[in-house]
Amino acid sequence: MESEAKEIKTGTSLPVILPGLGSAGFQWFFQISNTECAEIRPYDYTGDKIRQEVGISNEEAFVIQGKAPGTTTIIFEQRRVWEKEGAAINARRFEITVI
Repeated sequence: MESEAKEIKTGTSLPVILPGLGSAGFQWFFQISNTECAEIRPYDYTGDKIRQEVGISNEEAFVIQGKAPGTTTIIFEQRRVWEKEGAAINARRFEITVI
C-alpha cells in the first residue's frame, strides 16, 4: 500500500485527490485512527462549482482538517459499496502529523 507522511498546522486543511472509478461502481472509503487531532470529510463540490462530467469517472476529493496537535493514520480504500469483503482494488495510507 502506498504511504505518504504529511504535516499540517492546527486549523488548516489538506486536500486529498484520488482517482475515481465511479462509472464502474467503485468509490473511496476511509478510516482514521485518531479523530482527536484531525478530521476528514468529502470535498463539497457544490460550494466551488467545479464541473463534474457525466458518464465518466471523476476524481474523488477529501479534506483533512487539523484539529489539535498529534498524529493519526488515515487509510483510503477504493471498493464497491456491496463488496465489503476481500482486498480493495486501490489503497492509500497517510501518516498525518498535526502541529
